[in-house]
Amino acid sequence: MPLPSTVDIEHDLAAVGAALRAVTAVVRGDAGRRAARRGPLPGGHGSGIVWADDGTVVTNAHVAPADAASVTLADGRTADARVVARDPRHDLAILRADRAMLGPLPLPTPALGEPSALRPGELVIALGHPLGVAHALAVGVVHAAPDDAHAPWLRADIRLAPGNSGGPLADARGRIVGVNSMIVGGLGVAVSVDAVRRLLAALAPRPTLGARLQPVRVRLEAEATPVAALLVVALDPSGAASRGGIVAGDVLLGHAGRRFRSAEELAALLRDVGPHRTVSLDVVRAGRRLTCEVRLGAAHDPALHAA
Repeated sequence: MPLPSTVDIEHDLAAVGAALRAVTAVVRGDAGRRAARRGPLPGGHGSGIVWADDGTVVTNAHVAPADAASVTLADGRTADARVVARDPRHDLAILRADRAMLGPLPLPTPALGEPSALRPGELVIALGHPLGVAHALAVGVVHAAPDDAHAPWLRADIRLAPGNSGGPLADARGRIVGVNSMIVGGLGVAVSVDAVRRLLAALAPRPTLGARLQPVRVRLEAEATPVAALLVVALDPSGAASRGGIVAGDVLLGHAGRRFRSAEELAALLRDVGPHRTVSLDVVRAGRRLTCEVRLGAAHDPALHAA
């Protein structure tokens, strides 16, 4: 198999650079839109990755330290943005740009890679705005892939500088594998896109019942032995269960004839149904069976916090 020529390599890198430029934004975390009017790339800026068409932008927590920022796309569109979630431990922040300010044109979205599949020596590419240079590309090799979910750091022998922070680190095919964060011991350090996925997943509201439950075993008519169920010990007066007619002392048997053998099985059902949807729960109250229609509530991960 013939090796690629220098021309082929240059063409591939240029193509990857163009794809990364489309999804790399300038993020200013100092004063919203006003900062964007001071010049092409004023001080106090970093990079970000346009993640979704709804205006979601991923950057570093240290790039957007306050609750407001501004985002400028590669095509020049600029919008106010707010921080909707922050993970200081992994130096991540999720911004939501004002979609109306960006106009009706769709936003570019990135192709994502698998950081854990990277091997030392593989080519990686970074794009950002180092030292005020717009859309500068740097090339290096992987030094170490992320260890696990608790150490989701990717290290690469690649030249980064202030302004690269928050921008993409991609594999040779242009698939984003990390968010550039810092320089440590001469190596570029990026947080894995897997950490970004987890943070975004935590942003999604989780369904809530608004009840404190205790596993019990109850004896039912026509049942030879006691069956597992969930006793309602306490209720949030404004929660979904209360609104659905459930009262303290009720016993939750299951859903659509399927029994709850544990609280985990009920939690799995709620996740499948989703927030703001209605679920039918089989209930025993004072020895009588009934069905309660409960419209689930929603809550966000309490570990998330925005500025």
